[in-house]
Amino acid sequence: MLGLEMKRLLQGLEINAETEKVLKNPASALSYDSDGRVMVKESEEGIEKIYRAGKALLEAIEYPKKSGGMHLKAVNERCDHLDEITKGYCTALAQIIVTVMEQYKTDVVAESDHGKVSKNDTHSTIAKKIRDTQKKFQSALLGYIKPIEVLAALSPDMLPALRDAYAEMVSEGILMKKRCKGYFQALPGKNAAYMNRAGKDIKDYVPFEVSREEGVNAPDIRGALSELLPVIAREAYFTSALFGSNTKDHDGREKKRNFENTRAAVDNASQHFRYYINRSCGINSDDSSGKATAEMSVKGDPLLNLVASICLNEAMESYIDHEKKGGDHSLSLAYVRATILDLRKRADKQWVVWVEKQMEWIRSNDGVPPSGKRAGVFPSFARFPCYLDHVLMCCREGRDEDYVPDMAHIKVINYYLQKLAATLLESLKDCATRESTDKEYASDVMQMENTFFFTQSIKQRGPAISDLFGKQVTKANAITKESTDAYLGWMIKKEFTALHELFTKLSKIRKEYGDKEVPEHVPKQLFVKTLTKEASREVLKERITSMNTRMGKHLSEEGGLIPVAWKALVKVLFEWFGRWEKLSSSIYKHKLDPGALDVVRIAKAAGGGSKPRATAGNNEFGFKTILALKNRDKV
Repeated sequence: MLGLEMKRLLQGLEINAETEKVLKNPASALSYDSDGRVMVKESEEGIEKIYRAGKALLEAIEYPKKSGGMHLKAVNERCDHLDEITKGYCTALAQIIVTVMEQYKTDVVAESDHGKVSKNDTHSTIAKKIRDTQKKFQSALLGYIKPIEVLAALSPDMLPALRDAYAEMVSEGILMKKRCKGYFQALPGKNAAYMNRAGKDIKDYVPFEVSREEGVNAPDIRGALSELLPVIAREAYFTSALFGSNTKDHDGREKKRNFENTRAAVDNASQHFRYYINRSCGINSDDSSGKATAEMSVKGDPLLNLVASICLNEAMESYIDHEKKGGDHSLSLAYVRATILDLRKRADKQWVVWVEKQMEWIRSNDGVPPSGKRAGVFPSFARFPCYLDHVLMCCREGRDEDYVPDMAHIKVINYYLQKLAATLLESLKDCATRESTDKEYASDVMQMENTFFFTQSIKQRGPAISDLFGKQVTKANAITKESTDAYLGWMIKKEFTALHELFTKLSKIRKEYGDKEVPEHVPKQLFVKTLTKEASREVLKERITSMNTRMGKHLSEEGGLIPVAWKALVKVLFEWFGRWEKLSSSIYKHKLDPGALDVVRIAKAAGGGSKPRATAGNNEFGFKTILALKNRDKV
C-alpha cells in the first residue's frame, strides 16, 4: 500500500522529455531571423509550448503539496530537482519577455516616425500619436499574458524587475521625452506660463480702474489633462493587469502592495509627462520640507498654482470610480486620482505660502492714516476684488465668459480664500479699536464704509462667489448695520443737540410723572421758544445741508456708500422728528412746523437724489434693514 502511494506521488512529479527540453531551454521553441530577432508571428506556437511547459512544471511542483507527500525523502529530492529546472526556466522566460518587449517597442516607435514631432503637428495630433503607439505596443504584448502569469506563479520575485523593464521601455518609447516635450510646446500657450509670472501680490493691483491682467494659459493645463491623463490611466491599468497580483480575492494589505508596485512603475513610465505637467502647473521642486508655511518663500506663480489646482480638481471627476467595478479598472482610476492629488497638493502648498504673505500685508494696514479720519476704502479692501477678478479671468480663459469655478467645494482653496477675507475684517477691527483712531466718528465710518464695499464687491461677482464668502458677508453686514446706526445717531445729535436734549428730557419726565406734569418742569413757552430757535425751516435747511456736506467729507466716492447712507439718514430723521412731533402734540397740543414729512423733503433736496456709483454696485446691500433701524437713543 505504501509502495503504491509512493509510486503515485513520484508519477505526479514526472515531466515528459519533450516538456523538460522546453523547460531547460525555452528559447529553442521560438523562431529567429538572420539578425537574431524573434519572429513574432512564426513563434506564436512556440510561445504556447513555453506556456504549456510552464503550466506542467507548476502542476508538478504543486502536486505533492496538495497530496501531502512533501515529508518523504524521495519526493523531496525530486522537488529539489524541479526547483533547479524552475530557476533556469524562469530566468530564460524573463529574458525572452524583456527581449520581445524591447523588440515591440522598437518596432512601434519606428512606425510612429521614431517619436519625431513636426512643426505642423498640433497638440491633439501628437496626443493621438501617443495613444496609437501605446495601443499597438500593449496589444502586441497581450500574447504574452499567459507566460507572464506562469512566471508570476513560479517566481513572483522576478515580476518587479520585469515590471521595471516595461516601465523603462514606456518612458523611452511611448512617453519619450522628445514626444512629451513636443506635445507641451504645441499647446496654445506653448507651456510657457511658468516663465511669465502673471500673478502678483494683492498690494500691486490697481483698484477702481479697468485693466487687462495677464492670463496663465489655463487651456494648456486643461488640454494636457484631458488628452494625456487617459494615456496614464491606460498605462496603470495595463501595468496592473500584466504584472500585478493574479489573485482577485486578496486582502487589503495585498491590494495596497499591488497598488504601490503599480504606482512606482507608472511613475517611472510617465516621468516625462510628470515633468512637463508640473511645469504647466507652475510647480517647482520642493526643498522646504520641515519648514513652517510662514518660513517658506513664495515660489513660481501663485496665481498659476491656484488656477492649476482648480483645473486638477475638475479633472478628478472623470476618474472617480462611481461604478465600483474593482480590480485593475478601479486601480487605474485610483492611480490617476493619486497623481492628481499629488499635483494639487504641491500646487496648493506654493499658493498657501503666498496667501500667508498677503495676510501679513493686510494686517499691516498699509495706507491707513493713524487717526482713521477720511481713510476711505482701505488699500487691502480695494484690491481684494481685483485679485478675485484676476482669478476668475484666468479660469475663464478658453471658456464662456459666464463660467465661474466651484471654489466653494474645493477644501483647501475654500479655506484659505475665506481666511484671506476674514483677515480683512480682522484688520479693520484692529484699526477701529487702536488708540490712535478717532472714536468720535472715524471708527464707525471706516467700519461701515469698508464692510459695505466688501459686501457689494462680493455680491457683484455672482452667487458662486457670494456662497464662497457667505460667512464673511454675513459678518460684514452686521458690522455695517451697527456702525451705520452709531454714525447716523452721532450726526443727528451733533447738528440737533438742543432739540435732542429737549426731547430726551421731556421723555424722561413723561415716563416718571406722566403727560400732565411735563409742562410744570418744561413750560410750553420755553418749549415753543426752543423750537422756534432750533427747528425753523431755515435752520433745518442749513443744518441738514451741513450734514450732507459733512457726510461727503467723511465718506469716499470710491466706497459708493454716500447715496445709500444719506437715504438711511433721511429715514432716521423721519423717525426722530416723527416721535418728536407726537410728543409735542400729546403734551403741548403744539404742531411742529416743519413736521417730519417736511424734514424728509428738505433732506431729499439736500441730498440731490444722487445714485450709487458703479464701484459700489446697484444693490443697496441690505440697507432696507438699515433704513428701518431703531435708534438706540430713543426719545
